[in-house]
Amino acid sequence: MPQYKLHYFDIRGMAEPARLIFHFAGQEFEDRRYDRQAEWPKVKPIEDLEDNYLRIPLLTSETGKAPWLDVDNERIYESLALTRYLGRKFNLAGKDEMESAQINSIVDTCKDFFDEVQSYLSVKRGRSEGNLEELRPKYDETCKKWYTYLQSRLDKAKSGFITSKISWGDFLLAEGILTMQNFDEEFTGKYPKIVEYKERVYSHPKIKEYVEKRGDLLY
Repeated sequence: MPQYKLHYFDIRGMAEPARLIFHFAGQEFEDRRYDRQAEWPKVKPIEDLEDNYLRIPLLTSETGKAPWLDVDNERIYESLALTRYLGRKFNLAGKDEMESAQINSIVDTCKDFFDEVQSYLSVKRGRSEGNLEELRPKYDETCKKWYTYLQSRLDKAKSGFITSKISWGDFLLAEGILTMQNFDEEFTGKYPKIVEYKERVYSHPKIKEYVEKRGDLLY
């Protein structure tokens, strides 16, 4: 059995869908969480990487980014790449090629959605300056378009999830919905069915205990 080690910060963020997959699968893994201030500045690429690849410390990020996943002596960077890998590995990628394609499609569309609303969320989080009142109309329009589409996919699947059974895509989408609830006080009232979908994902017996223990962390 491979040895898994997931590297990220002590937040939900981009690594949380992978953590959910591990808990769903009952798979042991090392959940390495870095302190942003004390540890992360040390976890960075070294100079002349090509000439020194044999001396790369185990905890060094060759790309300067996180998360990444170590699987024995192999390493997978980028959150979607490693989450897709784990989804396939633990039978969470759909029952056939079409379902797998639909999961990939809706996840990529979700990424586009968050790219579009990032300016509003960044101001809301206090990470950048801007006028929320000016940004809100575009944000509301983008949310309505995306969550209407997501609901149509759920209605078509008729399983309560985006395909015929729960998938890694549902984990990623549920995490995104929680983030939206945390930063938009009107979200739950506007999209109650979407919130019900998130709760359905979180109430799955294989991850329920983990989700309740961690709480609804902001990030």
